Amino acid sequence: MGYLKSIGTVIIYIGLFLSVITFLPGLPPETDFSEYSIKLPTEPQNRFELKNRLQGAEVLFSGTIKGPESFASYNGELYTGIHGGYVVKIEENHIVPIVKFGKKCDGLWQEEKCGRPLGLQFNKKGELFVADAYYGIFKVDVNTRQYINIVNNSVPINGKIPKVINALDIAKNGDIYWTDSSTDFVLHDGVNAFLANPSGRLIRYNVVTKKNEVLLQNLAFANGVLLSDDESFIIVLESLTSRIIKYHLKGPKMGQQEIFVEALPGLPDNVHSDGQGGFLVTLIQYVDPEYPFIAQSLMPHPYIRKMLVRLLYLIEAPFKLLQDVYPNYYAERVLHSIGSFDTSRILDTKETSIVLRLNKAGNILDALYSEDGSVHSICSAYIHNGYLWLGSPWNEYIMRVPLKQALPDLKDSMRKQAENEPLPTVAKKNVKLETKPTNAKPIVQGTTPKSTTTTPEPTAKVPTTQKPVVDSKTQKPVADAKTQKPIVDSTTQKPVTVTTTKKPIADTKTQKPVVDSVTQKPITDEKVLKSTMHSHPTTTTSKPSSSPPTEKTVTKETTKNTSKDIKKDNIKENKKDNVNAKTSNVKTESSEKGNKATVRPKSDGSVKDNIRGTQSEKSKPVEKK
Repeated sequence: MGYLKSIGTVIIYIGLFLSVITFLPGLPPETDFSEYSIKLPTEPQNRFELKNRLQGAEVLFSGTIKGPESFASYNGELYTGIHGGYVVKIEENHIVPIVKFGKKCDGLWQEEKCGRPLGLQFNKKGELFVADAYYGIFKVDVNTRQYINIVNNSVPINGKIPKVINALDIAKNGDIYWTDSSTDFVLHDGVNAFLANPSGRLIRYNVVTKKNEVLLQNLAFANGVLLSDDESFIIVLESLTSRIIKYHLKGPKMGQQEIFVEALPGLPDNVHSDGQGGFLVTLIQYVDPEYPFIAQSLMPHPYIRKMLVRLLYLIEAPFKLLQDVYPNYYAERVLHSIGSFDTSRILDTKETSIVLRLNKAGNILDALYSEDGSVHSICSAYIHNGYLWLGSPWNEYIMRVPLKQALPDLKDSMRKQAENEPLPTVAKKNVKLETKPTNAKPIVQGTTPKSTTTTPEPTAKVPTTQKPVVDSKTQKPVADAKTQKPIVDSTTQKPVTVTTTKKPIADTKTQKPVVDSVTQKPITDEKVLKSTMHSHPTTTTSKPSSSPPTEKTVTKETTKNTSKDIKKDNIKENKKDNVNAKTSNVKTESSEKGNKATVRPKSDGSVKDNIRGTQSEKSKPVEKK
């Protein structure tokens, strides 16, 4: 009986103590506690199918960094913010620090001093905007590493100071839409923010007036924010209430809000675009009736929530006093741990994170997770360079999954969209071209171009310096019409000049006939037509015409007799071009029995090689070290 009496006495004293700290006026913190309720998360099986597509995620930079919260990319380069206050660039084999807004600190337990970059976003000019939870919003030049402060967290907005500047997005006109998660508690006291009444806000920074305007308030820990592609609305994630709010920016509902999606099976954190007009929302912690979230369960009980918050403050009080009198490492670590999200995650018994893909109407298209629980504490999912990059506020590494594994439908649609994009075309015009003398030397690509066989022709648009051609009958050298350099005939020792005129070539669309340069009659030979159509569609070929009365001409019979020899010479010249791909002059084919020369056009394959070469020079994502 004495034992039971002792237990009863302890319970009574504890209850009395908790009642005093709950109802005694004047105790910190100064915030409101009132009853409110939400639609609680339901089991995902009732709404959508969870797909095990995050299994086997690749782990990068293990033990090197901590807390890669969110991502942003520009010009093929990926950036993130980490604990310690740094914004870093992820390169091939290492992490490159770009900028730090906070002060020099001794460790992660001095988060308020170090700074904590959370949301990142590039504008169309390539300027990086970063939301630091403790210092405000900054605009960064990632090349010079200089930055300026856009929003200062010490300046009140509508009478309240933003305590947790979390996420942001940039409109096309330069306006910044950002979230303030709480006006009562800072980030390292996040547990208190979850237990108190919602005080989060959605704010717009007007780039013209340089003023902030509150669009939404009393949000339950406002987190990720993203504009729709047409900027007709914006969505903001409420982590505590497991729902997403839609705010209309245009149209008949402008300025109104509505629930975009609710009762999500977890706590939504960050949101990114899926590149197809939809959204990628990450649930950092799984929640359902079997695995409830304690802060959501206590929403209808304001006095219990008030008691817990005040109790945490009383536990911190002696350590604060000790730190003020005798600053030391241990007291500082304890103060940072009490009330922080990093400590509270021990309550996450499921240890599962979910990535949702939503369309612009709020319908869930995909739900991804890892069945073995290897992907947990994930707060953001970002598409970059063929991978789905997974960020976390606490993990000491970055994870990524191939996009074709995580979102195969999205990967296929992106590939089809790229294939269906029309190539740039040049309008065809009936323009009369004139051959002018020039000494310009074109650049030849390293690939082997195709050459015409029966009717070799020089390309009109490519200025060339042709080799001397000797007439088979008169044995007189013929001058090039472009360079107009006379060549001395080996027999008569007189210079002979041959001019060229433009002749039409059969077009694959208009089916116009090919006209012989000597007889001025259409060519009906099927082989000749086919070889002529192998020419590049945007080039115009020139043929030597009949010479003036004082000059020698080449007959049609001579051309036919030398066609086979020209074809052989073309093959030999092609092999020479493959060996010496760096030459800057376009070589022309010549025959000892005729005066026609062939200029090989640049092949389409060389253009594709150039594109591939350009793409390979861009920065690549990090691979497993």
